[in-house]
Amino acid sequence: MRRFFLLSILIQLCCIQISFGQMGSLEEKLVEAEHYLEVRDSIIQEKKYRLSVLTDSLNQFARDQKFEEEYRLSDILTREYESFVYDSAFHYASKSIKLAYQLNDKTKIAEAKSNLSLILLLKGLFKETIDTLETIEYRHLEGSKKIRFYTVAYRSYYDLSNSRWGYYQPKYRELGHQFCEKIFQEGDPNSFDYLLAKALSSLISNKNDEAIFFYNKLLNEHKLNDHEQAICNCGLGIAYSRFFDNEKAKYYLLKATINDIKSATTETVAAKVLAELLHYEGSVERAYQFIEHAQNDANFFGSHARRLEISYIKPDIEAAMLNKVEQEKNVMRYVAIAVVFVALLIVLFIAIVYRQLREIKKARKEALIANKNLQEVNDMLREVSRIKEEYVGYYFNFSSQFIEKLEAFKKAISRQLLTKQYDAIEMELKNYNSKKERQNLFEDFDRIFLKLFPDFVNRFNQLFSEEDQIQLKDSQSLNTDLRIFALIRLGVNDNEKIASILNFSVNTIYTYKTKIKNRSLIANEDFDLKIMEIKSV
Repeated sequence: MRRFFLLSILIQLCCIQISFGQMGSLEEKLVEAEHYLEVRDSIIQEKKYRLSVLTDSLNQFARDQKFEEEYRLSDILTREYESFVYDSAFHYASKSIKLAYQLNDKTKIAEAKSNLSLILLLKGLFKETIDTLETIEYRHLEGSKKIRFYTVAYRSYYDLSNSRWGYYQPKYRELGHQFCEKIFQEGDPNSFDYLLAKALSSLISNKNDEAIFFYNKLLNEHKLNDHEQAICNCGLGIAYSRFFDNEKAKYYLLKATINDIKSATTETVAAKVLAELLHYEGSVERAYQFIEHAQNDANFFGSHARRLEISYIKPDIEAAMLNKVEQEKNVMRYVAIAVVFVALLIVLFIAIVYRQLREIKKARKEALIANKNLQEVNDMLREVSRIKEEYVGYYFNFSSQFIEKLEAFKKAISRQLLTKQYDAIEMELKNYNSKKERQNLFEDFDRIFLKLFPDFVNRFNQLFSEEDQIQLKDSQSLNTDLRIFALIRLGVNDNEKIASILNFSVNTIYTYKTKIKNRSLIANEDFDLKIMEIKSV
């Protein structure tokens, strides 16, 4: 029989292993749990509203002195508050006991005291729980009510054994087993209370494979409410954690936490155990999240026992969380330093680029100026080259003609000297007109200059007011004023050279220049520059 039972457990565990892979990922369950943590307050508010309706009905029965109905609702409210708020549960349990005595119903008295025992147990008042259990005459209870008493009794001794170490622990555990045996003898083998007693006694005896079997039998073969599912899933999570199968343990503890929230149960175990597992695995943030939830539940219910259990692990989780925050702050500090360093590099790079751009802009500007100056120089060189070409050609032509005249004049004089024709020689000398030759020179100069600078006279006149402008009779000839500045435009700036070319004295040239500049519309010192700006064609 024992072998058959173990074989059935192994088969059940294999089925569980197969079905677990089909349940969904652990991460999905974590996300679901976090969602229910967010909506927890609204679920609690909904339960409070439902309880307020029951409370109004109870008050109405109290006013009408309908003690049977008042007891019935007090019993319902006791069970509703049983895992929700200790003070309210204790109030309605005490009220139920009082009403049971008023009705002089021993069954109701035993039932109400059983309810009070469980509430005291959930609060963590073990001595008061045991004292109350010892006053219950459970022989007056029948059926499910007696099984409930046995359930409260074995839970009380099991919890008491878990809270004690050493000498008294086996004693309380054995007392718990005795009440479980009563359920096994008197209860329905297929009932929830029977299978739960099997699961819990196996779990407390460290028979974890059997505990898993019975918890799964409850979940798979019974239609359980959220609170009952939470109890079974929590038991499965604890059992799997003892096998160090933390993935399954976390999965079922998450399911239990979700069931607790959905059923508005605040006297819980699953969230605290889950937080411990997450903490030991290094999931600090989630461990902190669930231990905070467990702490809030314990405070809301008012359980000394749960607050004490949480106080053992919470400081470690908070220390780990603080350490992680400090590490993140250090990382952020290093990141900030790196960002500042990169920013400084970027600023430095921008400054270098900006400086380079300024240098390039400056170099480009200088290049443009140099190109412009080069263009001006090229223009000047082309102009000078053309002037040279024109005047060199004129010089050679004039010199050639002058030499030919001198040769002819020399031959004529030589012939006349041989024939002693002195009168003819005198006539030849008289016929030579130097003034006319100079005039011819000026006319050639004017013609060539105006060919090179056809707009010279017009540009020259723009430097004067209308009444001071020069009007020429012959558009191909220059007057003395224009010739002086025509020579200056050609680069002859020395007054002595100008005087020599034009056959004037230096003072005369100076007087001419001063008189002309004084009549102009611009400053005297800028006049020559304006003349030099007149371009050739």
